[in-house]
This record gives sequence, C-alpha cells and structure tokens, in this order.
Amino acid sequence: MFRARILDRYILRETLAPFFLSIAVLTLALFLQKVFRLIEFVLSKGSSLAATGKLLLYILPSFLMLTLPISLLVAALTAFSRLSSDSEVTAMKSSRISLYTMVTPVLQFSFVLFLVTGAIAHFLAPHANFAFKVQLFNLIKSKAMVGLEQGVFSSTFDGTVVYVDRMNSPDEMQGIFISDERSQQEPYAITASRGRLITNPENLSVTLVLERGAVHVQPRKDDSYSFISFDEARLYLDINRASLRSQGGEGRDLEEMDSLELMRSIRAARATGGPVRPAEIEIQKRMSVSYACLIFGLVGAPLGIRKARTGRSAGIAIAIGIILLYYVVLGSAENLARNGTLSPMVATWVPNGLITAAAVALTIMKAQEISFGIGPRIGALLQRAISRFRRPKSA
Repeated sequence: MFRARILDRYILRETLAPFFLSIAVLTLALFLQKVFRLIEFVLSKGSSLAATGKLLLYILPSFLMLTLPISLLVAALTAFSRLSSDSEVTAMKSSRISLYTMVTPVLQFSFVLFLVTGAIAHFLAPHANFAFKVQLFNLIKSKAMVGLEQGVFSSTFDGTVVYVDRMNSPDEMQGIFISDERSQQEPYAITASRGRLITNPENLSVTLVLERGAVHVQPRKDDSYSFISFDEARLYLDINRASLRSQGGEGRDLEEMDSLELMRSIRAARATGGPVRPAEIEIQKRMSVSYACLIFGLVGAPLGIRKARTGRSAGIAIAIGIILLYYVVLGSAENLARNGTLSPMVATWVPNGLITAAAVALTIMKAQEISFGIGPRIGALLQRAISRFRRPKSA
C-alpha cells in the first residue's frame, strides 16, 4: 500500500507539470485572437486597463472548457511517453505493476477535472458570458468606447456618421447632426438640439434619443424633398463594429444561461409548444465537454507507452490527432442534431460511447503487454471464443 501511494504521487507529479504548461500555452493562444482588439480599446478608444482586464477575466471560463480536457490528454501522453522512453515502465513491469495501477492516479485526476469542467460548463461560463456582455455595454455607453467626441465626425456605427457640437457626457449632448445611409434608396440626415444615449445589455441595442430636431429625406431616384420635425425621436445604432464578438437575440442567449435556467426554459417551452431542440443541444454539449476529461484521461496513458524511444514530440502529435478526431466527430453529430436528423442525446452520446469503448479496448490491449492481471485472461477468453466460432462443423 505504501509503495502504491509513492508510485501514485510520482506519476501524478510527472503529469501535473505538462498539464499546467499546456493550459498556459493553449489559453494564451486563444487570448491572442482578442489581443489586437483589446489593444485598440486601450490605446485608441481610451478604455482603462481595469475595464479591459475584466473583459479578459470573463472570457477565461469559456477558454478553460476547451483547454482543460486537451491539456489533460497532452499531459498524460507526455508523462507516460517520458516514463516509457526512460525505461521506467519496464522497471515497473519487472516489479509486477500493471498498467491499471499506473493509470489509477491519472484517472483520479481526470475525475477531478471532470467535476471542475462540469461546474465551469454548466454554471460559471454562462454567467461569465452574460457578465461579459454587461461589461462591454457599460464600456460602450462611455464616450471613449462609443467613439463620439465633441467636434469630431464619428463613423463608429456602421452606415452612420454622427457629429456632436458639445458633449459633457453620453447623457448630455447638444448640437447633433447625423447622416444615415444604411438605406441606399432613401438616405437621410437628422439634426437635433439635444440628445442622449440609452444602452440595453439584454438585447445589445444602443439607441440615440433625440430632442427638438428634424429629419431631412431626399430619395436618390426622386427630385422630391421631405422635411419632418419632431419633439423626440429614437435612432437605433448598429454596434457590430464596436463589440469584441457578435451576439444576437433578445434576452439571454443560450450560452449565457446556466443549465438550471436551460432546464426551466425547456419545461416552459414544452408546456407552450415552443422549440426545445437548441436548448437540449446546448445542455448535451456542456455534458460532453466535461465528459471529454474522462475519455482523454483514459486514452492518454496507454497511448503514451511505446516500445520505441520516440520521445515527447510523438506524444504531442498523437494528442493533436486524437483531439481533432474527437471534436470533428462531435461537431458532425451536433450538426445532425441541429438539422433534426438525430435527437440531441443520441447525437452526443453515441459518438462518446464509441470513443469510450475504443479507449477501454486500447487500455486492455496495452495492458496485455505489461501486466499480469485481468488483461491476458480477457484476451485468452476472446481467443477461445473466436476459435470455437471458426471451427468447422462436422458433417
């Protein structure tokens, strides 16, 4: 028992170092796609470092959902590749230590990551996604993020040029001129003496409320000219260019609702006859993300054990191939579920079941080479069954 505990700690220590290194590298790589836009916000738009840091913090849980399972696979492959190349696996075999004993600490660590990833996928990441949206709109409401500056023609919003003569705050603007060419047939210009901005983080809308102004319309294909005065008017502004990522729909998106909220929405939709498939797919996808930790932990260790001294680079190459295969299969199954070809549960768990069966078979096959336990016995039973099936019947 004491020797087993020492071995478990040793293998776990060999796994943790590449695990944390892989998380750092993968998370940094995912952050790079956001860095240039964030630099623009900090330098050219005047956003504070604290506000920008909050955006990065809210993005992190979504990244961890992907990097935790992948890092576990890379770590298990790298650790056992190192043990195999240094002949430590051979030494364990000589001491009558089976593969099942070797992979026990990895499987225990995988189960811990399964719980952590499940908590992130079902609860932390959805709330972080919604907090990201709220934080982004708080920044957009400020003068720096909106891009409206006193005495400057601003084209921050798609198809619209806005000029403000005096601007003390987004809630107090005077002398407003707007050229709106989003409609190619009837572009128009608006003048107003006062205005203020209203943002709604629930549906990602930015509305400019104008007071005491007029609308000037001159169609391109007509010589007529229209003039409409108003006491108060509201103009919707397109913020696609002002946001870090696209969002859609009113209220919270599915990715911004935790799993308990999704379950309540599914029950409510079934009661009213509404669509439930998108929410069901989202829940199954979150369950699959956490389950990937168990699969990758199970398959990483036996794949890392090889007779040839191929080193760590071969283990990383194998990890990349497994990751691509796993997510391609699940992505294809998800598309079938969205098209209505398969139910969300079948589309998610049939591929997971097949991959799990392959991982278990791989572990048993590899155990036959290095253990003296149940692996060879199962193999002998299978060989006997096959030989009896192939035996020709007597006439």
